[in-house]
Amino acid sequence: MFLGFASWLHKTPISLALQHQVAWLWPVCETLHFAGLALLIGVAGMFDLRLLGFMKRVPIGVVKELMPLALVGFTLNLLTGLIFVISQPAQYFGNYTWWLKVTLLLIAGLNALIFETVYAGRAASIPAGDDTPFALKAVAALSLISWFGVLWAGRMLPFIKLGPAATL
Repeated sequence: MFLGFASWLHKTPISLALQHQVAWLWPVCETLHFAGLALLIGVAGMFDLRLLGFMKRVPIGVVKELMPLALVGFTLNLLTGLIFVISQPAQYFGNYTWWLKVTLLLIAGLNALIFETVYAGRAASIPAGDDTPFALKAVAALSLISWFGVLWAGRMLPFIKLGPAATL
């Protein structure tokens, strides 16, 4: 099913246009993807480490003020990731490592949604010097694990080519 979609996507005008720009577009997107990842994991990772109990002298609210930078990083990664997938769909849809990355992205996103809707107010009220409750530590640990899993799976895409052989 997904390989059929990849075949269709590969022949669309936007995919064809991107394929013809791959010589310069791919390296530019890789650079932006890396910068976005540094922002995302740097800021979200620091926030998660604070929730885990590190840097207790820093109020959680102060670290959370940096979160818009993580959203900038996520947006960069989303846009460049879409360019990668649209320009070379078979490379992704036919690779189980990419599906692992997508699954981990969904876990990270759901975890962030749960944090924002259930725990954000509670976390913001924790003063500097205080430890965080176990629930916040669990959310932070899941966040770190899922984001580093996304990082690992994305980096392994060119090397671990598990899945149906797909060439278009």
